[in-house]
Amino acid sequence: MTELPAPPSPVLSPPGGLLSQAVGLVASLLRDEVARMRAAGVPVGQDDYRGLYIADQEAERLLALIGSDGSSIVLRDEADVVGVLMANAAGRLRTLLDAARLTPFEVAVLLLCFACETDLGIERLISYVQDDVSKRRPRVDLAIRMFAGPGSHGAALDSLHPQAPLRALRLIEVHDDPSQAVTPMLARSLSLDPAIQAYLLGGERLNPALARTAVWLPAGTGAALPRPATVEALASGGVSTLARPVVVWTGPDPAVRRAAVGRVAEALGLRLLAVDFAALVELHGVAAALVLAEREAVLHGAALLLEGFEELSELDLAIAIETLETHSLPAFVAISTAATVAWPGAVVHVPGLAHEDRERLWQTHVEGIAGDVVTALAGRFRLGAVQIGKAATAAHGRAAQRLDRRIVAEDLFASARDQSTPILSSLARKVVPHYGWDDIVLPYDSLAQLREMCAQVEHRHLVYDIWGFDRKLALGKGVISLFAGNPGTGKTMAAEIMAKAIELDLYKIDLSGIVSKYIGETEKNLSAVFAEAESANAILFFDEADALFGKRSEVKDAHDRYANIETAYLLQRLEEYPGLVILATNLKMNLDDAFLRRLHFVVDFPMPEEAERLRILEGCIPAALPVGGDLDLGFVAKQFKVSGGNIRNIVLAAAFLAASDGSSLSMKHLMWATRREYQKMGRMVTEAEFGEHVALFRRDAAR
Repeated sequence: MTELPAPPSPVLSPPGGLLSQAVGLVASLLRDEVARMRAAGVPVGQDDYRGLYIADQEAERLLALIGSDGSSIVLRDEADVVGVLMANAAGRLRTLLDAARLTPFEVAVLLLCFACETDLGIERLISYVQDDVSKRRPRVDLAIRMFAGPGSHGAALDSLHPQAPLRALRLIEVHDDPSQAVTPMLARSLSLDPAIQAYLLGGERLNPALARTAVWLPAGTGAALPRPATVEALASGGVSTLARPVVVWTGPDPAVRRAAVGRVAEALGLRLLAVDFAALVELHGVAAALVLAEREAVLHGAALLLEGFEELSELDLAIAIETLETHSLPAFVAISTAATVAWPGAVVHVPGLAHEDRERLWQTHVEGIAGDVVTALAGRFRLGAVQIGKAATAAHGRAAQRLDRRIVAEDLFASARDQSTPILSSLARKVVPHYGWDDIVLPYDSLAQLREMCAQVEHRHLVYDIWGFDRKLALGKGVISLFAGNPGTGKTMAAEIMAKAIELDLYKIDLSGIVSKYIGETEKNLSAVFAEAESANAILFFDEADALFGKRSEVKDAHDRYANIETAYLLQRLEEYPGLVILATNLKMNLDDAFLRRLHFVVDFPMPEEAERLRILEGCIPAALPVGGDLDLGFVAKQFKVSGGNIRNIVLAAAFLAASDGSSLSMKHLMWATRREYQKMGRMVTEAEFGEHVALFRRDAAR
């Protein structure tokens, strides 16, 4: 049998060359394993299937090449050699060993897998030692033969248990043999995690397992956003005083929470890795997700920001919290969530953007914007930092369609509305305003109340924030109004006019769809409506409010009791809602007194008098409509006491009659349309009501 070449004397490389030295160590250990096998008479590479194995001469050539650069180590005692390497490890290898806290056997297994992945000669030698050209990765049996001392095979197997560091931290993977139904542990093969290999070789890219769910945040993230005093305390050394370096950050705006965490990480001199933890859990499960995120942060000397905890299931949340209480962790871990998390350590609440913060962000994103526009945007749209950025980008896109490319206020308001639009399609209908103040006919006092409501929305920042009323009132900072009047008197039109005037979205909510016969469902529906609307800065218009705000009944059974609970719950949510709520009813006298006391405005929409009906008639006739000489709007206004909605229907129907006749709008068309509207209303139509136009009525009725 050919004698193996003698290895060179041991040379310990500088710390930066320890990975090359590790490959040399593996080569030495493989050389020793070959010598042991040959001394024991094992016929390595000697059988009748030439070409399906690594020949002796090829093995000797590979061993000579691997040892020729002076990077190998003479094998004296495996534990001693690995111990020397561990003691001298530096750089990324040092970071990995410190983080994983591996035993010498585990380090040797890790280096064996690393050498196999980075040196094709080592890979072929492993096939040679295992006497199978298809077994290019080391098996558990080979690792134990090479690295485990006498009597330590059991401990070596324990080191390859799923809960031991090598596998718990996903440093290596253990593979079954696909050719066997059940693979014994000793026959399983070992491989290095590709992300660990890339890390040890100096790669800077994120672990591919995190690529879709994590991002490195640049220094100074969110520098323009507010920072509570608690943040500065943690940044000034408060993290070192914590029993565990984990802080839960709560608050309504995820961008502000991220900025606060970024400030602490920056003060600690750490990079910040932000992870969409809920998405990562969906891909890998909660335990593996935590390992992947924590390992990446530790290896790169970074702080870890886990976002999306509010989206976890109760079970996953409990596992994550329990694990964070027991794991060895990065230097700083932040849990960012909008919901409450039962964490026994530090919890920091980060308030949302104040009015001044929103103004500053609008000015940052859109240069040259007028001050009054900035104030209006910040006051009417309680957008988060990310939403403001997206709205500004969308406004630039709107302006780019015009020749001058100059952003105007309408671009900003439209984009802000788009960003604040909630997902209320199942419980509400978005109403697109078409009317202005000139389109509605109401008594002076009712119109004045509508304008006063708009003023309260427009100037809430001045009154509540600057003048200090915010500190005087715990609830009731929104505007709750009741529109009371018969159908067709202009309640919905008034809501549209207000939405257009203050440039907010209007959502009409049918309470008959909200109220459920199932106990508890009504509160769930109402909670969803208010939660969505609050984030959207929407005007809520509840039609037929007496369906839920009627006088509370005497409790005779469970349904009566829960109906009263539903009313009380809605009253509570109304007081908590910071925006504008409009409730419409046809029966004001049926409303509960407790509800009426909570209203800020009660606007009556009476049936129009003769002069008002004439104005409505004139307003319903477009300028382009051809009108006959016999048209007498004064007679119609005097004779037919109907609501504005009925008048609109009459004029529209008359216009279609004129179009079908191919003529101008005349009295006969109005009379016939009036007759049809009366029939629809269930009212009797008498000849006396048509006065001098009775002949038209008779002639048309006979057709």
